[in-house]
Amino acid sequence: MASWVNQDVTDNHILPYVDSSTAAPDVKAALQTLPFERNIFKLLANAESFFPSFMKTLSCAWSDKRTIRSSDWQLIVLRTASLLNAPYEWAVNEPVARIYGFDDEKLALIRAGNMTSPTIFSDRQRLLNDMVEQLVRENRVCEQTMVQAKPVLGDSGIMEVLITQGLYALLARAMESAHVDFDPPIPGLEDQLRQYNAAAIEREKTFKD
Repeated sequence: MASWVNQDVTDNHILPYVDSSTAAPDVKAALQTLPFERNIFKLLANAESFFPSFMKTLSCAWSDKRTIRSSDWQLIVLRTASLLNAPYEWAVNEPVARIYGFDDEKLALIRAGNMTSPTIFSDRQRLLNDMVEQLVRENRVCEQTMVQAKPVLGDSGIMEVLITQGLYALLARAMESAHVDFDPPIPGLEDQLRQYNAAAIEREKTFKD
């Protein structure tokens, strides 16, 4: 089972990992949505009727048609992982966050929930943090925060935050309940991530706040 203090690859999962080589064609295709397979998706694939459609929905998180920024997406995911005590979710997404400019200091502060520094975090990022914390702790974003978010994120962006947080909260709960194991190291992971997200990385450089 994945933990914060030990990232050894174990074999302690409660549910089986679905093997893409023997899975139904639509499940196999869904397992291969990304250039590499992850244990969490192999767990989710046990729900054969849900899994292909779920992966299509999840892939919207990295769509170029998405309203929120890639750095927004990763901040939402990492704060969700931290708040829901999901070390595997953090470990999978930390390399993604790094290609969007999240360094060691910023990542440590995000994990700790300390986003007060005006030199490290923008008002936009603190707003996103407020939304995620309220969703996890109160099961809703309060009216004041929603009103504050409208001119910053827009209607589409607000709904994308709600959906993104909900999807990754579901993943966090599934992986923790099923005792997901850390994935084996993926050779060349950073290069693969940079290639897969090349256009998004360039877009991220245009944002000034």
